[in-house]
Amino acid sequence: MKRFLKITSFILFLLILAASGTVFYFYKNIKPILVSEINKTLAVKVEVGEISISGIKDFPNLGIKFSDVSINESTVHYNKKLLQAKELNLFIDVLKLYKGEYVIDGVTLRNGTLNVVDLKNRTNYDIIKKTSDTTSSNLSFEIKNLSLIDCHIRYEHTPSKFKSKAYTPSSILKLKYIGESTDLVIQTTLNEALIQKGQEVYVANKNLKLNTHIVVNEEKVEISPSDLIIEEVSLKTRGFVGYGETPEVDITFANDNTTTQSLLSILPTSISRSLENLDLKGEVVLNGFFKGRIDKNHNPSFGFDFNLNNTSLGFSNQDIRLSGINASGSLNIPDISNLNTAKANCKLAKAKSGSNSLSGKISVLNFVKPRITWNGNASLDAPFIFAFAKVEGFKAKTGRIETTGKLSLTYNTKKESLEPNSLRYTGTIKIKNLSGDVIEPKLTLKKMNVDLSADNDRIVVNSADFHYNNTTGSIKGYIEKYQSIFNENSSATLAGELYVDNLDINELQSSSAVKEENSEVLTNNEIVPINLKLKTELTNFKYNDFNASLITGNLISNRTQIGMPKCEITALDGKTIASINVKKWGENYLLDINTDIKKVNISKLFKQFNNFEQNEITDKHISGEISGSILAKVILDQNFEPILSKLYAKANITINNGALIGYEPLKELSSFAHIDDLKNVKFNTLKNTIEIFDETIFIPKMRIENNALNLQISGTHTFDNYMKYNMSLSVAELLATKANWIAKKKEKRIENNSSGGLTAYIIMEGTPDDLTIRYDRAAVKENVKKEITAEKKKFIQALKGEGTLEEETAETKDYDNVWDE
Repeated sequence: MKRFLKITSFILFLLILAASGTVFYFYKNIKPILVSEINKTLAVKVEVGEISISGIKDFPNLGIKFSDVSINESTVHYNKKLLQAKELNLFIDVLKLYKGEYVIDGVTLRNGTLNVVDLKNRTNYDIIKKTSDTTSSNLSFEIKNLSLIDCHIRYEHTPSKFKSKAYTPSSILKLKYIGESTDLVIQTTLNEALIQKGQEVYVANKNLKLNTHIVVNEEKVEISPSDLIIEEVSLKTRGFVGYGETPEVDITFANDNTTTQSLLSILPTSISRSLENLDLKGEVVLNGFFKGRIDKNHNPSFGFDFNLNNTSLGFSNQDIRLSGINASGSLNIPDISNLNTAKANCKLAKAKSGSNSLSGKISVLNFVKPRITWNGNASLDAPFIFAFAKVEGFKAKTGRIETTGKLSLTYNTKKESLEPNSLRYTGTIKIKNLSGDVIEPKLTLKKMNVDLSADNDRIVVNSADFHYNNTTGSIKGYIEKYQSIFNENSSATLAGELYVDNLDINELQSSSAVKEENSEVLTNNEIVPINLKLKTELTNFKYNDFNASLITGNLISNRTQIGMPKCEITALDGKTIASINVKKWGENYLLDINTDIKKVNISKLFKQFNNFEQNEITDKHISGEISGSILAKVILDQNFEPILSKLYAKANITINNGALIGYEPLKELSSFAHIDDLKNVKFNTLKNTIEIFDETIFIPKMRIENNALNLQISGTHTFDNYMKYNMSLSVAELLATKANWIAKKKEKRIENNSSGGLTAYIIMEGTPDDLTIRYDRAAVKENVKKEITAEKKKFIQALKGEGTLEEETAETKDYDNVWDE
């Protein structure tokens, strides 16, 4: 017996020694053996740094640690490793594996990256070598615990353009594969998760938590009721994702209670972007879906029903809010990547905050060109509604806006404008006691009241009155074809009656920068945004220094030009009938004026029109009453300042009871001729036709009969104050005595005029600082020549019996009767 025990003990010792040797040999040669066997099985290259085994004492339970593991893609897509990890741990039961029970107790992947893609006909994770064995088997495989620690995961499905990526600090999975089905239990935290399809981003760098149970087979992924938390939104979800021949998704989600801020934060980017200026606070209950085909030619649908409870609505960076909102509605986007299929509606049961109240129904069709319809009632404070409309140029202080009716319009989000002829409104609009500040130009609106009613044909202005600064006014009428008011070529027309008192145009002029900015709002040829047909009465009108006590006429505009074809102006102590028109002229404007003036005070005319932008003859130098007609065409720049080089004017004028007082050229002439009376010339009547062009005033020959002497004058005067006047003076004996002129027959500078007196021809030329006055000998010779020619003609006529020599002799001048200085 003892011998048997010894033999048995020896054999057991040998077996243990052999087993230990085998394990020791396996341990020493584990890396080349495993790497060799793995590469025999896989179709891609596997690289491993160090391999170590733990748990020898717990044999057959072993732990195998792989460091610096990398597995190549089976099909290159990312140009990166399919799997790369700093550490991979396997915990296995060797005996179970030996028996064919493919159970892994645990897998831990640490500091790793997983890049997975499904291509059209291939994948990048088809890494197992194909075998010739076609026999089916009921192979089962199980990982009891798969841990991902500090790993980055990326997945793409290129046929549907689906992409996702995330970082997981900790994920635990349980995996069981039986036949063709894989059972997964997942508890995961995903940070900075991105999920998108094409350019449409569904989840943009959000933090997610998921607790789910899914079953995966060759056709689809079944999702059991699961808990999904996106940021602060907690959802219950279930459904499936199919990826067979017809890939599709059908997932439902619901929440019991979520804050509106949290909900907006997880909406798809295309939706949340359009709501980014809204500040919603409150509670919302959702029931939604995400379903449909997800192949190359199809996109899923998205939608939800919602209930808002005790919600408030405000606007970013603005101190306004509408609270107490209770509403219900739905959103449905049949094609998530095609927002023109979207539909939304909301029934606003109640919204009230202070004196603000709102109720009604709103619907939106097509989120690319939203067709918006509102049917309800609103009574809102003016500051609230102006902030809502983003009116930046006006800061409302007080007032109310009340509406009752139905509004519909279509808005083009790409062009940021209304679609042509899409505006419709049926109902009433009332603005009560509106006050505030216009930013540019700076105006203080003290009060405005407006009462409008509208149908599908026109908007009726039942009444409208306003008071800003010291200006008051009212308008009454209607707007025809208002549907086109925002069109590029609008035919909307405001017709009616306009009355304004104390209108000061200077107050309405904006700065140059603002004018340039506002000019972009109108099209290239527009001056005003709406056609006008207004019977107009302006009292106490002011523009620059011009004042008119009354202007009446019809204000007409076709948007490209504005004017008053026939207006009556009471100003400057006289009456004026005028046709005034302004229209676009390239980048500038053309001001066209045609007037008939009667008994206008010429001194006030010069003063109120800033002496017509010159300093030589001003309101201090001239007096009298002017009548006649004036035609002027003035090019104005973009700031409505005249371009003098483009000015043209023609004036047929008569000045009665006039005077030239201290006029520098006549003062110079006075010194030249030693005649003090020329410093203050008075005349009964002066008539002429004066033209202005090329920055020059052209004065045809005209006769001035005055208290000092009678003279004829013609010439030019430039805007640079260079003048050239030709004068002929009719000198009486008294004047000759004052000047002590002595005849000088030789020089022919003075001749007998037709009345038997003397005529002197003088040229005045230069600038006021360098003015030259001299006798015009050429003019004398020319007149002598004309007189001799006339005498010859009369002599021949007398020979023919057509006249008498006495008549000729009576008219003949003695050109030798001249005076010296």
